[in-house]
Amino acid sequence: MKDRIKKYMDYKNISAGELATLLEVQRSNISHILNGRNMPGAAFIEKLLLSFPDIDARWLLTGVGEMISERGNLTDNEVFKPIETMKPKEIVQSTTSGMGNIDKPIDKVVLLFSDGTFTDYIKK
Repeated sequence: MKDRIKKYMDYKNISAGELATLLEVQRSNISHILNGRNMPGAAFIEKLLLSFPDIDARWLLTGVGEMISERGNLTDNEVFKPIETMKPKEIVQSTTSGMGNIDKPIDKVVLLFSDGTFTDYIKK
């Protein structure tokens, strides 16, 4: 797994120190993982996947598949943009980005929230 972490760091042009800062872990933790002294623990892997949603988790864990998931073609602003600040058209574009070409017009989008409420956007 250390080689895949290194490969991703190279892809993102991130140094070990920058990665440590982003993941809020000690620099020595990154160093030990990259040098093969320690295997990354579950908490480290979780922080990495949450901080970099474009990493394909299956690839990271097993080496199978592609390094960048389908969400990898979204920009950081699209991935991390709070949905409350998005316009209905942006919501549709971001939520359907991994669905391929949709050849039918979308008339309504419904967002279901974890507290049981929802909101809908209807084409006018």
